[in-house]
Amino acid sequence: MKICLLIPPASTLEKIPERVYGCTYSIYKQPELPLLYVGAILEREGHIIELQDFSSDHDGKSFQDFVHRQTCDLYILHTVLLAQTIDILAGRFILANSEARIIYFGPHPTLKPEEFLWDDRCFVVRGEAELTIRDLVAALPDKRFSAIKGISYLADGRLIENETSGIISDIDSLPMPARHLLKDRQDYFNPKLSERPVSLVLTSRGCRFRCYYCVPNSISWARELEWRRFHDNKKPPVTLRSPANIAEEFRIIKQSGYRAAAIVDDMFLFGGKKRILDLCGRLEGVGLPFGGLARCDLILDEEVVAALARAGCRYMDLGIESLDQGILKDIRKDLDVAKVRQAIQLLHQHGIEPKANIMFGASPLETQETINSTINEISSYPINYCMFLIATPFPGTEFSQKALAKGWALEPEIHDLEKNLSPTEKSLIAYQHLPKEELEKAVKKANRRFYLHPSRILYQLKKIDSFAALKNLIVTGWHVIK
Repeated sequence: MKICLLIPPASTLEKIPERVYGCTYSIYKQPELPLLYVGAILEREGHIIELQDFSSDHDGKSFQDFVHRQTCDLYILHTVLLAQTIDILAGRFILANSEARIIYFGPHPTLKPEEFLWDDRCFVVRGEAELTIRDLVAALPDKRFSAIKGISYLADGRLIENETSGIISDIDSLPMPARHLLKDRQDYFNPKLSERPVSLVLTSRGCRFRCYYCVPNSISWARELEWRRFHDNKKPPVTLRSPANIAEEFRIIKQSGYRAAAIVDDMFLFGGKKRILDLCGRLEGVGLPFGGLARCDLILDEEVVAALARAGCRYMDLGIESLDQGILKDIRKDLDVAKVRQAIQLLHQHGIEPKANIMFGASPLETQETINSTINEISSYPINYCMFLIATPFPGTEFSQKALAKGWALEPEIHDLEKNLSPTEKSLIAYQHLPKEELEKAVKKANRRFYLHPSRILYQLKKIDSFAALKNLIVTGWHVIK
């Protein structure tokens, strides 16, 4: 079968949706890892696969011409919240102008499958998708869908939702992402890594912590939404790749010409000290610079941090959210504020760049005083990167349910996130003592206080080694402080 992994044009939106995490718009270009996993498993089954990214096709003409050529039997779209409109519009155009079928997967089709099923040639794969998509594609010729777990579809105009497929217990068994499908790989970069191109790696799936506002990477989020639906709203167990399997992917990435990697899962440092030291030892032998995400309380062991540095770790993204202990308790972050400074100092000591993430307004305990205290404290830390955001009640999160029930969420804005979402600029929540305007001012104040410090300006200027680096700094910097 000839199959197209499709990223439609974003011509109906002002910005291009970011699809790896799925809860913001693109600032810099990243390869869409979920499609690459699907492409790899379908190629292993003998199908002919191509990936077509029309996200920068501003008038949609290239996409329309591609569909009119009738070259594909099946289109597969990985859809996140902010891509719902453009992906459905693309699907309607495909069905109106070809005989092809469409499969939607990802967090938003998992959450609301009925919105993606308007024709019997449309299918939704819910949850962790790779194996289910493989089975669904095999069943398409004979239309034997009833035995395939984890899919939703139409039969005689009626919505059918098969039982859940659960989770993939052995993710080592999945093929490596099909990075050879990507075009123009030099476009993929990460401002926290000087090398380019940069690839993405997922070393685990799921997260065991309780943060009530969190939307993880899109693979883990779709997986969690599906599991919670069929398991009394409980989170799914975390699944880990073996150190040997991860190291093999790093070797493949380097051999393919990529010069760095960004690890995008929430539980990179999960699985115990022995596992992390084993992984670091293997990565040290590969010699590929990388960065990742971590909780501060998981990087307090100096032996682990030293091993990460030797392995090539250049930065660590830290989900701090607030430096007020009462707020952290209320949002179920389960983090001791005292450990934040310890973690940052330890990373700094071993030459790993800490990047902080601060989020205002996730709790009604937030005040002007807690905001100012957090800004002042985080600005005093030995870090050069911090992302300041306003908490957004994303659909499917407990924060969303609570914000709507208690009137914190601003309506009707919260019901049209594709139009209104901009967590670095626009608040979609408000408290009686903390209106939306104050939350928006807080982000601007924090960015200017943090990034216009002379030491941080000098740090960024020292990193410029090419015209491309200068351009990236200007674009990213303007987005942050405007």
